[in-house]
Amino acid sequence: MKTVFTHGSLFDGKSEHLKEGVNVVITDNKVTDIFTGDFSAEGFDQVIDITGKTIMPGLIDSHVHVSQSAPIPVLAVMRNDEFAIRSARYAEEMLMRGFTTIRDAGGETVGLKTCIDNGMVKGPRIYPSNAMISQTCGHADVRCYYSDEVWHGVHTAPLMRTGMFVTCDGVPEVLKTVRQQLFLGASQIKIMASGGMASYFDPLYTTQFTLEEMKAAVQAAADYGTYVMAHIYTPAAMHRAAEAGVMSFEHATLMDEDNAKEIQDKGIWVCVCPQFGGNGGLPVHHSKGRPTLLGSTPNKAKPTLEMMKKGLEHEAELINKYHLKFLFGTDVIREECAQDEPADRQLADLHRFNYYFGSYESLKAITGNFNEVVKMTTYQNPYPDGKIGLLEKDSYADLLVVEGNPLENVEILCDVNNMKLIMKDGTIYKNTL
Repeated sequence: MKTVFTHGSLFDGKSEHLKEGVNVVITDNKVTDIFTGDFSAEGFDQVIDITGKTIMPGLIDSHVHVSQSAPIPVLAVMRNDEFAIRSARYAEEMLMRGFTTIRDAGGETVGLKTCIDNGMVKGPRIYPSNAMISQTCGHADVRCYYSDEVWHGVHTAPLMRTGMFVTCDGVPEVLKTVRQQLFLGASQIKIMASGGMASYFDPLYTTQFTLEEMKAAVQAAADYGTYVMAHIYTPAAMHRAAEAGVMSFEHATLMDEDNAKEIQDKGIWVCVCPQFGGNGGLPVHHSKGRPTLLGSTPNKAKPTLEMMKKGLEHEAELINKYHLKFLFGTDVIREECAQDEPADRQLADLHRFNYYFGSYESLKAITGNFNEVVKMTTYQNPYPDGKIGLLEKDSYADLLVVEGNPLENVEILCDVNNMKLIMKDGTIYKNTL
């Protein structure tokens, strides 16, 4: 199958200016040529005129949990088959919002990824981390009650038996657990390096895993050609993780000046997830009838929200001041009974990115920057035959045709109606041109 998009404006995922009057040739699932000027339609199976439109790479959310389609208290009462069905729908919705690739930051996703890749269901490319790894009483220890125990190695808490969350303590256990996630198909490893808001028993300011344990995780991942990403908020945890060799800081909301200098020096990526800073002014419809995230841990979550908002502002200042490398990530979950909540949140975070970083840097964060992160997966890369997040020769044919110029205003992407065409792997999933 050979398709050509004609006479459009091109954002390639990295350039500061659009290239005008461009023709983009897709052969099967790859970009095989990009040129300007006249051409003959002979030899093409499909000619798509995009005059007045912008063609650009598909969007990338570098921090999602596609198998966690509800807050933890709701997940805790779900069956595994319910997880699977909801995950498939969640993935398809992301694709139809223009996200052609996601990095799953912890969950049970390899089976879903396989079904997407072989065409059984629709969804984005998935870079899976498999289980979130934490110490006992860490952020992936999602037991909800003191009565949730471990008997002969088996958790009594159902959610801990899903495979989405695992705990380990000490270097030997960490090594074994990381290797198990690699066996299960992880393209990178996700650890919990500090406390958080969605679990019950680890205060936000806890520093989790010792330096030796973190180094063990990094070493085990490096031995298999890949890297470690860490859920992380606090300065102490960031310093320890940087020393250990963690290469992607998820959230990093409370970073200080010393952290920023260390992140810059070591070339660490920051995945900015501004979920606690609001949703850019768009309404969010919360769930009814089941506990929500904030309702589940009120003593823990509510008092910290204002602090997190202020932290996000300072984090953005430091990212800009030290020119830190950063990614677009949302950490979205679906609120039960709120069918449009992820749509409100996932794209609405671009409002906040634009406010803090401007359209150009935000566009790179949601497209081309991820291609550099992919390189850290080396032979663990599940999609090694094409470039991700770029629109140039030898890129995968993952692209959008949009109304308007996103370099002038990235917020046009917050409205899916401006996405006139969505293509992933050479297949068109939406076309309203």
